[in-house]
Amino acid sequence: MKANSLFRTVVAPMASALTNKLLFGVLILSATSISAHADDLEKVLSSAYPAQAPVSFVKHASVVQPSADNEYTEKYMVLDFKIENEQQLQASIHSICNTILTDHSLIEQLSNSGYDMISVSFDPYNQYDCL
Repeated sequence: MKANSLFRTVVAPMASALTNKLLFGVLILSATSISAHADDLEKVLSSAYPAQAPVSFVKHASVVQPSADNEYTEKYMVLDFKIENEQQLQASIHSICNTILTDHSLIEQLSNSGYDMISVSFDPYNQYDCL
């Protein structure tokens, strides 16, 4: 009885406080890690597709949505671009996806951050999947 009482009054609150501190630490590290990956992604794309180019990188957004069967969530990165010549759409999609997919370090970072897919968008209505 005394051991059970000791556990409830001393050990359980300490374990709960330690768990809360660990969870907070993990959340802080995750947020920092995701921000660093987003910065890397922005550097790669802004360099490859500058604002003055015919195809230019605008921004990126992280999207989390339930799967079709609501069993799990899917996390993907949407990359927004501006394109001057719509006739070059397919070639631009290929070029952008190739730029990302050949950067193995960036892909590893995104994968480790839980991204399932990367999509390219040139307008608010259409997205083209890279992976």
